[in-house]
Amino acid sequence: MRELLFKNLTSLEKGRKVICISDLSSKDGYLAHTQRQFIYLVRDAENIREALSNPVFYILKIHDSKQKKEKLFFKVKGNFFVVADNHIRIVYFCHSFKIELSDISKANHQIPH
Repeated sequence: MRELLFKNLTSLEKGRKVICISDLSSKDGYLAHTQRQFIYLVRDAENIREALSNPVFYILKIHDSKQKKEKLFFKVKGNFFVVADNHIRIVYFCHSFKIELSDISKANHQIPH
């Protein structure tokens, strides 16, 4: 069994784009739920030196032996600059990737809509 959900939410007026991909699959008695999310915000760059920041990287791992579940979460946040129409713009981004593994007999998952 495999379910796939793809969302693409774009707002040109607000300078925002969100892409989300969820995947729910089962194999060999285990259920795997993965979710990838990409968020971009575009703004005019006023002060380049103040706006520039180092990327931030998060990793979280949870293991529950009793419920036979394992979760892994990655997140990267940062920004970069682009030149478009002779204007310098800053693009803020956040990429995340979540994995949940569980025993099918104890799982009750559905892809969120």
